Amino acid sequence: MEKEEFERTIDEDCPVYEYRILTAKDAMQEHPPIEWVVIDLIPASTLSVFYGDPGSKKTWAMISLAVNVALGKEWIGHITLPNKVLFIDEESGESWFMRRLKAAILGALGDDDTQVQFICNAGFMLDDKNDAAEVERLIKDSGAGLVIFDALTDIMTGDENTKKDTQPVLTALKKMADRTRAAIIVIHHSNKSGGYRGSSAIKGAADLLIEIKSDEESDWINFRSEKVRHIEYLKFTGVATWTEDQFYIDVAEVQERVKEPTRSQKYVIGYLKQHGESSMDDIKANADMCAPQTAQKAVYQLVELGKVYRTNPGPTGPGMGAIYDLQEEDDENIT
Repeated sequence: MEKEEFERTIDEDCPVYEYRILTAKDAMQEHPPIEWVVIDLIPASTLSVFYGDPGSKKTWAMISLAVNVALGKEWIGHITLPNKVLFIDEESGESWFMRRLKAAILGALGDDDTQVQFICNAGFMLDDKNDAAEVERLIKDSGAGLVIFDALTDIMTGDENTKKDTQPVLTALKKMADRTRAAIIVIHHSNKSGGYRGSSAIKGAADLLIEIKSDEESDWINFRSEKVRHIEYLKFTGVATWTEDQFYIDVAEVQERVKEPTRSQKYVIGYLKQHGESSMDDIKANADMCAPQTAQKAVYQLVELGKVYRTNPGPTGPGMGAIYDLQEEDDENIT
């Protein structure tokens, strides 16, 4: 059946509309099987969001995925189909990204023919139609079947917390995936309470939303699907290994239990991230997720865990209350 195609302009001030009107007869035709990039995980022509805390190794994990897809090798227990990969890095920078990519290629026993192309710090803003068109051209020219962006907040000019700012970016990404038939992955950050950061439009647009969790001092990386559209909900765990010149992730038979901070500990960490060095009195006075005394107890617990430290050790007197701050490693954006 010949499909009707429309391209019309009402007047000079109206946009051009492009769409096709299809019928039930079109839907009832034989359709090709699902085209997978990672079998039972990531189909072609989809948008996925992988998110996690700083230090959760999410960028390492996605570089590992990129390399294994390029080589057609298994990734954490999932079979991949060989595809060219385009990685658009707006966070790490060229020098650091190349170090990580080299380690991952060597860890997967690849070489300099591994089919991964990458662009660093191009400054693409996908809420700009010209930038979006340029990225789509790059995807088509590269022949990439998998495209990874690091990170969402770096490819948009607006506020990730509002739908009106995030929706144009997500729409552009979904159209790219549909028109290029590439699987597109966006790396994203967690919020203070552990969920994904930003507007609910992010979850609504994603075909697959996966949370990545890993303690900074642990080699275990846990993956959990939070939203799926084309696959079953799933959990899987990898064990990361770094040697002198290699990086790789092996599949783990069980999930490592990641120690979650308590509600009161999350409050203290969030407060110190926002305000920096703070007195115990201020921390207690502003407690909104717990009682003031519970917040005080959480400070002492975080000190024991090495997450928080007292900046004015020693005895205190009138007007000289204890001051606390986060340890440096908890305040760095290490991905």
